[in-house]
Amino acid sequence: MQSKLITIILMLLTAACSFNYDTQSEDNEDPDLIMGYAEYVRIENGNPVFRVNADEVRRYEAKHSMELDNFAFDQYNSAPEDYEKIPDINVRGFAGKARIETDTNNFFMSRGVYLEVNSEDVALETGDLSWLDKERLLNAPGRLSITRSDGTTMEGTGFSADARKKSWEFESDVEGSIVDDDS
Repeated sequence: MQSKLITIILMLLTAACSFNYDTQSEDNEDPDLIMGYAEYVRIENGNPVFRVNADEVRRYEAKHSMELDNFAFDQYNSAPEDYEKIPDINVRGFAGKARIETDTNNFFMSRGVYLEVNSEDVALETGDLSWLDKERLLNAPGRLSITRSDGTTMEGTGFSADARKKSWEFESDVEGSIVDDDS
């Protein structure tokens, strides 16, 4: 009975993950690894730093990229003083699709993107969003809306943000309301 249970568990595990060991060329469209219902947690100094969940992950070694379907992620603040507590989440997001360039750490999200950045008290919602890691640039070519907990809202087209300069702008069609609470 126990060996049948182990066999069934192994069959279920191998059904959710597949490997392609064939030699791959640069133009091959087949993924090297496919994982279903995957969760990845990056740990540093015993604390979670980043967590990703996806319905499906496809990894392409020759292209240095990963594609994710229906993915969500959490980026944690640094570890709290009390080592038994899990760090607070600083950035939370999800998208219908994402592509991560594993050699550059650039990522591209599409099919409905939502991000919350707690340290900035801001939430972003758009169709497509990209992050260029080396340049520290966030871009959304289409319509993007920004909301804050104080009721401030802003919406426009062609959003770009420079994390180094701590600046952001819209190209056109900007509208919204800013709540200025002097108290």
